[in-house]
Amino acid sequence: MRNKISLAGDLGSGKSTVADILAPRIGAEYYGTGVIAREIAASMGMDIAAFNIFMETHPEQDRAFDDRLIALSDDPRTLIIDSRMAWHFTRETYRVYLTTDPTVAAIRIMQAGRQAEKFSSLEEATARIRARKMSEKKRYFDLYGVDCKNLENYDLVVDTTYATPEEVAEEIERGYRAWQAGENERRRLLCPRRLCYPDTAPDPALVDACHAALELGTPVPTPAVVPLNDAFYLVSGAEVALAYSLLDSTFLPVRLAEAAVEVDRFVKMEDSL
Repeated sequence: MRNKISLAGDLGSGKSTVADILAPRIGAEYYGTGVIAREIAASMGMDIAAFNIFMETHPEQDRAFDDRLIALSDDPRTLIIDSRMAWHFTRETYRVYLTTDPTVAAIRIMQAGRQAEKFSSLEEATARIRARKMSEKKRYFDLYGVDCKNLENYDLVVDTTYATPEEVAEEIERGYRAWQAGENERRRLLCPRRLCYPDTAPDPALVDACHAALELGTPVPTPAVVPLNDAFYLVSGAEVALAYSLLDSTFLPVRLAEAAVEVDRFVKMEDSL
């Protein structure tokens, strides 16, 4: 029964907005545990950050969420499940993760004006969002021995930093339809501007060759990135990434890699503009 999408992602990555766009396209209902969590927190007189800390010592709250997610496995409805752990508990879902630059995420959350997420400055918002992210990561690892932030857990990873919700929904629908048809390709789509590039000069001739190949629809090598501390370090294929940038492409297909990274030898593209 391949009729469910589990949707996880960074805070401020636009999960609910994307789900609202995607749901009518695939005939799905939206099931958002984030809304439920905020309602529980408000009923207990807490903001969402305090509620997440509270849950570290009250696992019965997590178990209540878990039971709901497990039960959804046998639910006949087509669902988009907005949940940190549905990829783990709900059987046979198309597992999607939305990633976003932390500063962009903080700006989005501040602009949303949620009552439970009020901040006095961008710096405070960024710090508190990072703290909440670490709290959730610790809690889920302690409870289940899994890292919900490990991008290898997911069939599709989409970077929403410089993408519109419509563009993100389109990529999810494309992957979901292929998955329903029995294809199991794992895709990672990042915004070229989000990447940290090596501080060495790229080969201009190779950039031009990749640019020409892309314009002709000819395959090019897939760049490799190392995810580290909310950043993505490009360890191979810089010329390909730059060629995508020259075409003003929203997304760059990449593969995840494990390698030692000297972060001071990389520069973020937008910081060098």
